[in-house]
Amino acid sequence: MADQRCGNSEQIGIKTFGGLAFFYNNSPLTIMWESQKARILFCYLLISYDQWLHRDKLIEMLWPGCDPISGAKNFKTTLSRLRKSFTGPRSINPIITLGEAIRLDFSIFSADSSQFKYYAQTGIKMLARGDISAARKYLEAAQDLSAGVFLPEEPFDHLICAERTELERLHGSVLISLEKVYHLEGNKDAVEAISLLKAVHATNHAS
Repeated sequence: MADQRCGNSEQIGIKTFGGLAFFYNNSPLTIMWESQKARILFCYLLISYDQWLHRDKLIEMLWPGCDPISGAKNFKTTLSRLRKSFTGPRSINPIITLGEAIRLDFSIFSADSSQFKYYAQTGIKMLARGDISAARKYLEAAQDLSAGVFLPEEPFDHLICAERTELERLHGSVLISLEKVYHLEGNKDAVEAISLLKAVHATNHAS
């Protein structure tokens, strides 16, 4: 599958590190959420990235233990409100449907969190293969993106917290891998700098 995470100028950029924000052509784009549940649904779809999520699974995620009839009604309303949230100067339909499964349309969006994952995972693989130059390129790109906490405005949602923890773990792996790259290149100044970042990361995310 062709990777779409690098984005292009026609896509709406989604910033998740440091707080949810939207941009078009580097200018802020305001989304007027029709409801808090619509916003949370968007975040859940953002976490799943390009995976299809069945309506029933999303209902259980949004309204745990809800009876099927009420859940279906709530979901229909929330999905409609999510779509309405993206009507405005740049009216778009953010959702793709396939039967009773949905996902975000990532031909429209480019998210920093999915870009971060791609760069981080690719850089770690390149390092394992011994391609130091390529590894540095991808790992540094990942490091540049990981500025701030993932969706900090949702500190207690357990699904968002789980994704936040996974991204923090991956960021730690990026720092370790970058330290190895700089060591192999003999770049002592960069090794010292990344060692400090590792120490800060470990302190910030100590359990």
